[in-house]
Formats: sequence, structure tokens, C-alpha cells
Amino acid sequence: MTETKSLALVVDDEPLVRNLTVLALTREGFNCDSANDGDQAALMAAKTNYSVVVTDLKMPNRNGHSLAVELLSQEARPAVVVLTGVTEPRIAKDLISRGVDDLVYKPIDYSVFGMKVRAIVDRLALTTVPASSESSDCDDPAGKGSDVAGQPDQGPGRNIVPKQTNNSQTNSKPTSSANFAPLTAGKIADRIQSEAFPVCDAAINVFRSASLDDLDASSLSNSISQSDFLSNEIVKLANNPFYNPKGVAIPDLSRAVVQVGQKRVGQLALAATAQAALSIDAPSPLNLRLIWAKGVAAGLAIEIMIEQGGHDSIADGLLMCATMQDSAQVALARLYPTRYQAMIDDCINTGISLAAAEENAFGKELRRIYANVLQASGMNESEIDVILHLRDDEATLSRLPTELQNRVQLVRLAGQVSPAVIGVWDPWDEVTIPNRGVVDLLQLWSIDDVIDKTRTNLHEINFGSVAAASSETNKPTPTELTYCDTASDGFDFLDSVVASIQPKVTRCLNPTAAQGTVLINCVGSRNADIPTMVNATKDANVFVAISHDDQAFYQNLPGSIEFPTSYGAFQNKLMPATS
Repeated sequence: MTETKSLALVVDDEPLVRNLTVLALTREGFNCDSANDGDQAALMAAKTNYSVVVTDLKMPNRNGHSLAVELLSQEARPAVVVLTGVTEPRIAKDLISRGVDDLVYKPIDYSVFGMKVRAIVDRLALTTVPASSESSDCDDPAGKGSDVAGQPDQGPGRNIVPKQTNNSQTNSKPTSSANFAPLTAGKIADRIQSEAFPVCDAAINVFRSASLDDLDASSLSNSISQSDFLSNEIVKLANNPFYNPKGVAIPDLSRAVVQVGQKRVGQLALAATAQAALSIDAPSPLNLRLIWAKGVAAGLAIEIMIEQGGHDSIADGLLMCATMQDSAQVALARLYPTRYQAMIDDCINTGISLAAAEENAFGKELRRIYANVLQASGMNESEIDVILHLRDDEATLSRLPTELQNRVQLVRLAGQVSPAVIGVWDPWDEVTIPNRGVVDLLQLWSIDDVIDKTRTNLHEINFGSVAAASSETNKPTPTELTYCDTASDGFDFLDSVVASIQPKVTRCLNPTAAQGTVLINCVGSRNADIPTMVNATKDANVFVAISHDDQAFYQNLPGSIEFPTSYGAFQNKLMPATS
């Protein structure tokens, strides 16, 4: 057989569709052959190692289902993508259970389809890369081929443990992210091509499958079983009293799927992609269990917000975006664990967030880097576009088309809701407070209701091991804390952050008689009475939480804390760690 890379075979009896598909794949770097029916395609596939075969179903001589089944049964097979106008649930169910890489229904956006096929082929190729091909200098500080301690860099699959101490508790000096050679989008794209990409393909397939109306538990279980983590989570969930009030033991995955429900299984599967590196041979410097939990919460929250605000017309892909909004960071930390550990060290030492550390490390390349990683993970162009705008400031966001603005705001708010619901943070997490009026903008009648329902739906999920890395660091000094909210006009997000730092908080409207530490919430509001209130509070150490945009208005306040900020910096301001 002829060995050819990035070669595609397009099989369709309609010349127009065949030509459009060939054009779309050619734009994504494929060299394309074409066939009119399954018989011709089978002969061509027997002579050539295609990277992907894109086939219609209904064709003369031999149909696409028969062709796909033959290809899928081969040990060394191409990616198989079915592009068809035949919407027959039984055929779809059969192909999915056999492991078809994607099933797409006409009509389609050919440019988006081409990108999807490119991502599918790249991921399939990466899973066959031998371990010996991994680069030992993937995180080469200052081009020296080793980390600061003089040991070979720890690439994917080696033992990377999140830092649990600060500088005063360790004998070795942490690596500074400034010591690493610059990374570009091009370098990272090449790395993705040569490394096993850290995304759980099984979870993506399960999510797509779970959205089908006519898919039985057995077929869905077959997809789930490809991921040990996901299988264990579904079985544990099915034995939880919330889903299993009679307490009958359910050890079988198929029965667990029925017990939990197809829709929830899909949500959990999607969230599992964000923590695919939890396996023993693929640790990460990030707190992946917490990222998984936040992904589950964000996915639940955005579904509630879509329903509450009547956003069904723009909902396509938003569950994916909300649940996987941290997936690019997870993937990069797996590909460059030593570099990301150094960035986390910087966060702990300087008080910046990991998001800010990424901006410092990658600069203008960060958006292109994220786009490359998200595309490789199987997200489509419209989904990627939303995630790339999540860090935009309000001025930039306001220049986007209204529909995209609303999609970004919904996903961003879901991401802000999730840690508020869970109440657990890592010190390098960025704490952002939703802008005043965003709830009205999105036509949500109650963010409190969104949070309450999200908490209720999360109640049955086991988050027992979600403890943040900060839980084992220096404990904050017990401090009397008084909290005064002058800003929020709905759910007080800052209050939820404060409660995670110090559960016992005295809340008041006027803190002038308070002692100890006082925090006044002015985020998103400009209150001319605040300086007078601060000056009148004589027996307390007063901090005022403000938005970065309001810095000039509150410039004369000595104890301001600007948001966004890192959780660690905020915690250390309010309750300094013991030495």
C-alpha cells in the first residue's frame, strides 16, 4: 500500500457535494482523491493509506454504511467521517457504536466542516505517535535543555505535582517563567502534531452521542467505557442517593447510564475533557479535579440561564463553551508542565493570576495559541470564537456583533457562577466580578435562582476530592472580618469569595464601629461617601474592593483592592498567611 500523509478520500455520488467537500479539505492542507460510490472507494482505500475517508451513505453499487463498517473494522484504519442527508437514527446509532469519528448531516458550512475534519485527523494521528517521540526539552528554560535544578525537564507523563508551599517552605528556588525560551503559536502547533494531545476523545464522542434522541444505553456505554475516569464517575453517580433513593447497588455501566440519564451523562462526559490528564501516567501542575468540577457547574448554570433568558436561538455550542472554557489552559499545562509550574510559582510569589501569567508569557501570541489548541480539541469555529473573547474588556466586547456579545457574556457569567457555587478556589485563579447590569442585559430574571438551581443539581455529584492546592499551604491567620456591601444589586459574588476565605463573617451596612479587618464592596459602583466611611472607621484595618476601571475615582483610598485579581492575592490582603 502507498504511504501518504494528509491524504483524503471523498466518496459521494453528487458531483457538486463531492467537489465542495474536496475544496474544503484542500484548504485545510489535504490532498484529495474522490470516488462516486462505495465499490470504487473500497478499491482505492485498499491501495492507499488515507488519513481520512469522508463518505455519503446513500450511493449506487455500494452504500456508505457498508464502506464505513469495512473501514472501521480495520486495525490500522483511516479516520471515517460520514457526511449525509439521511437522518435515520438506527443507522446513526450503529455507526456511533462502531466508532465512526464523526457523523455530519447536510446542509453544512463547508469551511467549518473542513476544520473539523482536520482536527479529527490530527487527533487520530497523535494517538498513534510512539512514546519515544516525546521531546525531552519541551520546556527548555533559557534554552539549556533542563530545568533550573539541573534535572531534565518533565514532559507529559512524568511526575509533576502542584506546588503546595511557598518560598519560605522549600529548599530549592522555584523556576521563573521568565527563564524559558519564548513560545509561538507555530511552535505549539508543531508540538501538537508531534505529541499525544491531552484531550479525552472518548468524552467528546460521548457528549455528541448523548445528544442523539434515539441512542440506547448499551451504545452510549460502549463510548463511555473508553474512558476509565468517566466510567467510574457515572457508576458512582448512579449509586448516589439523589439518583438511587432505594439504595440498590448498580455496578453495571449500562444500568448506571439509565439511572443517571442520558443528558446528564453527556454533560459529565464533556466536563471530563478538561481533566483528561488526571490519569496516573499524565499528571498536571493544575488542580484538574477542581477544573472538572467548575466545568460541570458552568455547564449546568448556562443551561439554566439559556432557559431563563430565552436564549435558545443562540444556544448552539454554548454548553460546550461553558464546560470547556479552561480546556486550552489544561492542554497547554500538559504539553508544557515545567513551564506552567514555573508560572504557578510566579503567581504564588507575586500574587498575579495564572491568566495574567499566560498573558505575560505569550503576549500577542496567546489568542493564536488558544485557537490552535481549541481547534485540535475538536471545537468548531463558532465555539472557538466565543472562548477567545472571554478575556476581552468591555470596550472590545461592545464592538462585537450583538449575538456574539451575548454568547460571550453568557459563557463568561457561567464561568463566574461556577466557583461561587462550589466555593473552592486555587490561589492562582482570577477572581472577576460580573459587571453591573449584565443580568439585565442577558434578560435573566434572577441570578440567585440560577445559582440555587446549579447548587441543587450539583448536590449529588461527589466533589469530595476537589480541595484546592491552597488548602495545604499556610493557613491564614484567624482574623475578625466585617463585610459591607455597597455595590451589588443582585447576587453578591464578592460575598461568596469572602465566605470561601473566612466562613465566619460579620455583615453590616455601616462598618464604622467595626474592629479587626473590614472589607467594603464598591466593585462596579462609584460612591462618593466611601472616603468619609473609611475615615470614620477608626479601630479597623479597612480595605475597599473596587473595579480596575474605577481606580481613578478611588485613588485617594489607601487600602483599595482592584478586581480582577488573583484569589491568592485577595486572600493574603484580608488574612495574611502565617510565616
